[in-house]
Amino acid sequence: MSTDDVMYDSYKEERDLILEYNQVTLDDVRPVNIMGVGVDNMTRAQAVVKVMRMIEAGGIHHIIPLNPYKILRLRSNHDLGLIANKADMKLASGAGIPWASRMLKNPLKEQVHLISFLMDLVRIAEIKEYTIFLVGGKPETAEKAFFNIKKSFPGIRIVGRHGGYFTEEREKSVIEAIRKSEANIVFVGLGFPKEEKWIYQIKNEFKNVVFISVGGSIDIISGDIKKAPAFFMERGMDWLYRIITRPWRLGRLLRLAYYYPYFLVKRLFI
Repeated sequence: MSTDDVMYDSYKEERDLILEYNQVTLDDVRPVNIMGVGVDNMTRAQAVVKVMRMIEAGGIHHIIPLNPYKILRLRSNHDLGLIANKADMKLASGAGIPWASRMLKNPLKEQVHLISFLMDLVRIAEIKEYTIFLVGGKPETAEKAFFNIKKSFPGIRIVGRHGGYFTEEREKSVIEAIRKSEANIVFVGLGFPKEEKWIYQIKNEFKNVVFISVGGSIDIISGDIKKAPAFFMERGMDWLYRIITRPWRLGRLLRLAYYYPYFLVKRLFI
């Protein structure tokens, strides 16, 4: 599988990205309340700029991409809700989030597709010499993701990678490897909600880092799992493609039986 299948389409374009991002303002970024979870109302470009500012300001930051399934889990689980509330950025990565905002008559600017956002970050990291550490997937998956990214972005500095299936004994060495690498950005792909809990648990052991919960993105970047075709992505139906290709996820879809009717009813009373 070529990197063209898994990377954001514009990664090869000759553009003055620094100039473009310098023209982006965050003044109008506000959270939209989706079932008690504040989802940042921002474009993908604004999300990238916010990460750049996080890196420049220093400190520990956590970014969580959200979809309807995660919203319901955060709503029903106090500990997960607390972790999300303390996160520094919550992205509307699932199509059902912008839809819900429209039902509430407080529309989000756009759906921030996670893979595209990550590839934008990798591109700007190559230009500004930010460093990245990958955690997630099987060891060979993390390795393939590393080589795929390097193939498309030869100048990127990926200062470490580690599979996501590690024991408690091995965990300490993984944390130490991340800390010694002094990575600016860490992609953590352990699956929801394990990755959110893990980041929340370890983040205070660091000084300056942006942790991003990336779910199965490392598997997609590696080529082990196919990205949804453009037909599905453009229509906000990437979730349907995942159900078709991985039918065991149907149970997750059934859990959303409450989500969509909830907002349809809300619409009637707004």
